[in-house]
Parts: sequence; C-alpha cells; structure tokens
Amino acid sequence: MALPQTRFIETTLRSPLMQLPVRTVVFELEKARVLLSPASVLTAEQLQEAGPVTDIVAPSLMHTAGMKAAAKAHPTARLWGPVGVRKKLPELTWHGQLDGDPWPFERELSLHPLQGLPKLRESAFLHTASKALYLTDMVFNIPEPKGLAAWLFFRTFGTYRRFAVSKLFLRYVKDWPAFEDSIAKLAALDFQHVIPSHGDAVLNEGKPRLLAALRERQLPA
Repeated sequence: MALPQTRFIETTLRSPLMQLPVRTVVFELEKARVLLSPASVLTAEQLQEAGPVTDIVAPSLMHTAGMKAAAKAHPTARLWGPVGVRKKLPELTWHGQLDGDPWPFERELSLHPLQGLPKLRESAFLHTASKALYLTDMVFNIPEPKGLAAWLFFRTFGTYRRFAVSKLFLRYVKDWPAFEDSIAKLAALDFQHVIPSHGDAVLNEGKPRLLAALRERQLPA
C-alpha cells in the first residue's frame, strides 16, 4: 500500500488465543513528521526507521501502550493524547490533549474527535494529501483472522472476515446524541480511502463502504 506523504509500519500483537494486526502510521507533513498510534510491539529499530519524528500521537485511551517506547526513541518529539491520558501515563510529558488543545496540523492532517466515548476518547484523522481517513477501533477489516479465539471474538462483534463497525466499540458509547453528531460530521468529510488500525485498508471505495457500514449499525450516514 502506497499513499502520498505516508509510511506504514505493520506489526502483529500475538497471544495464545488471537493474532491482531496493528498498523502504525508516519505522516511526512510540510514542517513535521507525525507518528500516529505507535504499536506496543514496535522494536527500537522500527521506531528509529520512522525518521526524525516531531510529534507522537495516541489516538485513543486504548492505544497508549507504545507511547513510552516511542517517546524514548524520539525524546524531542511532542506527545499528544486524549483527555485522560495524563492520568493514565503520568510519567510521560504530554504536550497537548487532542480534544482540548489546539491541533497544529489541521490543514494537512485534520483532527476529528468522536464524542460520547468517555472511556475511549477516540479521534479520527483525515490526511488531506491522500484523502485517507484513519480510524482506530471503530472499524475492523481482517479477512483472514488467526488464533483459536479469533472466530468467536470477531463473530461476536460483527467483524468476522469483513469490513464493519465493531459492536464492541459501540458498547463504549455513553452519550448517543453526541456520538451520532460526531459520526454525521465524519460521514460528511471528503475522503477516498479508509485506513483502520486493525486490518486491511479500504482503498478508493473507502467512503461508500464506510457509509454502508455505518448504516448497518443504524448510525447517521
């Protein structure tokens, strides 16, 4: 997969019951290099290969496990995370909160917090140059799940061998009007590709397929 000004680092989180693909992304912006969602299994070598990173982003409270190693590999980089991340990882020095402080890359990598999820605080990102929308745990797209429990896990949450909105993710919604308003705004964005953290990217047909997945869960699209 090749997209403008973007590099991907593909890893797998392995357990006895399931293997979960995890995607880390490097955006080469005009005056910055942003490392999005560093995986917990990234090696020191992989982190160095990301280049001179200026900013490291945890897009959700569920995707913070790789932040310590990433910050160690790139000690001058600014750290960004959702509300609650300072409490979760107080040992790190956080530059800003994604849904509270000004985001400096709005023109090239716009930020779209998903409201109504106090335990997740997930944010989506739209990369302007590639017209790619980046989602963390809202959608999965793993055509060949691996592991003894993979069938049960993905079948239970409606994502077995298919691109779909995770029913597990929706269990975290506490404020449905706020969440649905965020989803409506997300659906109105101009994007062509959808890049999930877990599973295959949906290229070229990303928007119609995401809208169909949202409608399947009775979400505004």
